[in-house]
Amino acid sequence: MTPVLQALVLAERVFEDKGGQKIIAGTFNHLQLRRNQPPEEIEHPDGTKKVLLSGGQPGSPYAYISLTDVCDHTVLEFQFVSLTQNKVVFEKEITVRCSDRLETVEIILALPPLRVPGPGVYAFEIVCEGEVIGSHRLIATAIDG
Repeated sequence: MTPVLQALVLAERVFEDKGGQKIIAGTFNHLQLRRNQPPEEIEHPDGTKKVLLSGGQPGSPYAYISLTDVCDHTVLEFQFVSLTQNKVVFEKEITVRCSDRLETVEIILALPPLRVPGPGVYAFEIVCEGEVIGSHRLIATAIDG
């Protein structure tokens, strides 16, 4: 069974208070890139290069994800994709624990600094069993600096 994505929000910060409520601050869908600043990449043994995924650093954004109709141990792929180049920039596997599929599952995901390969259109996508169940688009433009 494919879960239902209720929300996917990109924000500067997502907090959880003592009562479990989520506070989403600084939502955005546009990113300005400084020219001539290459992204930090790692090269895999097969020669492919991807941006290093290590969230929680200063300047790192967060993703807020809300799902329902989730079976226990559902495996999701969280991907950052260049729609301009049709390639995955980075991805992270998420295993969702849920005892009741009627519950709403909220996930706060720390992301790496968004050092994108260049100007263009990007998307954060949630993928389940090879099917994109939702996305959040991000436009990157170049500025001098």
